Amino acid sequence: MSLTLVSFNICPYVLRVVAALNHLKIPYEIKYIDLENKPDWFVKASPLEKVPILFVGETVLFESLVILDYVNTLAPQSLLPNDNLQKALNRARAEFSGEIIGTFWSVFSAKTEESFKNSLADLKWYFEKLEGWLQQSKFIYSNELTLADFAYAPIFTLFDALKPLLKFNLYEGFPRLQEYSQSILSLPGVQSSKVENYDQLIQERIKKGDPFFLTQ
Repeated sequence: MSLTLVSFNICPYVLRVVAALNHLKIPYEIKYIDLENKPDWFVKASPLEKVPILFVGETVLFESLVILDYVNTLAPQSLLPNDNLQKALNRARAEFSGEIIGTFWSVFSAKTEESFKNSLADLKWYFEKLEGWLQQSKFIYSNELTLADFAYAPIFTLFDALKPLLKFNLYEGFPRLQEYSQSILSLPGVQSSKVENYDQLIQERIKKGDPFFLTQ
């Protein structure tokens, strides 16, 4: 059955699905749309009018972590543990990544010093949780790569794209998190998940908002 993933070029939630598809070597097509001018077929297909959506033949899946779960079932070897409780724990840790993605945009779109510092403090709070988990295992759930790790791929890809603009180290005080980020970024599936000129596109989008951190 054919798979068609619908995206816009810098969507972090799409990137996690693309990284997993690439890693698992599952054939798919990708179709990019302009979210400022959504085509009618997309509005009809996507209940929330958001990307990603995945066409599985004529059936439409939405929500990136749900799509990840489905994609995993197509692989010869699952990236999830066998035990149902452990599967749920793996999914819970994947869900945690969504909070960080939201906080990322708060940090790097903040227009005042106060809102920037508050958002950065929130981000560091999440980092402390991750650092604690990573003190116990190589990856976010265990010593083996699992599906949850792909949920974090866009976070590190975004941070990496912004590095040339930053005058501070986001990972200062979080050595295991920094190691983990490099492990995820080094995965071939993650490296090939970005569109051409991804870093430049991210930087241009951030700069357009005239955020406070660029005044530092």
